[in-house]
Amino acid sequence: MYEAEQVVLMIEELNSISTFHRWRKLAEECCGISFQKKTKQVGETSYSKYYLFSESDIEKFRKVAIFRNKGQPIREAIIEVFEEVSQPDPLPEQNKQAIQQLEATCQKLNGHIKRLLDKQNDYDSYFRTVYQTNSQLEKRMEEVEAGKMDKPFLRKKS
Repeated sequence: MYEAEQVVLMIEELNSISTFHRWRKLAEECCGISFQKKTKQVGETSYSKYYLFSESDIEKFRKVAIFRNKGQPIREAIIEVFEEVSQPDPLPEQNKQAIQQLEATCQKLNGHIKRLLDKQNDYDSYFRTVYQTNSQLEKRMEEVEAGKMDKPFLRKKS
């Protein structure tokens, strides 16, 4: 991967980095492609972004430079070079299959979630019942203990 400065040095027809960045921007706008971006720290709190270009990107820009030197407008040259690369993608069919699998998995997970929520509701109602029973038993214990205090202790006569 090469930075813009290196690309400008590799392509003889390019005179400056600003021209190269103008070409890059036109390629991104006209053809809908994007180049890899990186960021690096240039100060204590400042960052700068820069683009990285592959060998194939450099070859494409060389072709653009050749077309440009032949007198072709830059926009047309960029579209011609970068559009020939964008062929129909075989991924949409794979994406459809993956989406269908994900939807099926989501439906299964939703079923599991529904069952878990039902169990949680059952446990919540069971907990409330246990809590109420516990409260009732505590009240009865208090009543029994209070009843014992009211009655004096009697010894059995033998």
